[in-house]
Amino acid sequence: MRRRRFLAGAGLVVSSVLAGCNGTETDDDPGSSDTDDGDDGDDEDEPLARVVESELVREREGTDEERVAVEGVVERVREEEITYLEVRVEFLGEEGEVLDSTVEHLDDVTEGDRWPFTVAFSGVGEAAARVTDHSATVVENP
Repeated sequence: MRRRRFLAGAGLVVSSVLAGCNGTETDDDPGSSDTDDGDDGDDEDEPLARVVESELVREREGTDEERVAVEGVVERVREEEITYLEVRVEFLGEEGEVLDSTVEHLDDVTEGDRWPFTVAFSGVGEAAARVTDHSATVVENP
């Protein structure tokens, strides 16, 4: 399976990561209006890119080698050149507590308008089994 390819042997291979450029959550409404208080045509508050898809993926569930990762897709929002993007993935527990937070960069964002990413949780076994949800956001870069 494609989702299982990122987990090889004993180690996790972490791909690239992304989400919604200024900390926008993955469940943002793409049709929502901006709140620029009357600056018609001003898209500067809109992120360059955002996470449009993300899902929690498990391997070897219920074993001491259980692993979990988030796979997703980041999409360009504005027609501006993008040369570097980072994504923050937070792995959440049953009560919504953050079990781990990882920031990764996307390898090549100079081509195209959509980029896949995979971010692996650092723990295995029982630690991975505690992950019940996630959030993925694009980190605003200076």
